[in-house]
Amino acid sequence: MLTRYDRFLIIGLLALALLCLGIVRYRAGRTDTVLVQVDGEEVIRASLAADRRFWVDGPLGRTEIEIRDERVRVVDSPCERKICVRTGWIGKPYQMVICVPNRVVIRLLGSDDDDGLDAITE
Repeated sequence: MLTRYDRFLIIGLLALALLCLGIVRYRAGRTDTVLVQVDGEEVIRASLAADRRFWVDGPLGRTEIEIRDERVRVVDSPCERKICVRTGWIGKPYQMVICVPNRVVIRLLGSDDDDGLDAITE
């Protein structure tokens, strides 16, 4: 049987866990920069704050990219299957859209991208 102090301990630990979860989600849930690479080289680093469209040239041709409402997507690409186009909008840190045939990578940077991490799962 639980005593009164056991209940206080359980409620306190749950409150602490929820507080920690909120802090982690707040720090990891924001991004404001998109990085576009072609053949592994950075070609564009842009803010998600301003809506715009731009084009990058890959080995197969020109890929059209759109930034709107703090999200980014591939509008059109010269690749055959258009998986990058069907991926749709991304807006959370560390999400990517990759066009393998045209060697274009679009990546949203996180707030702590300089810490040496190469992957984070969700």
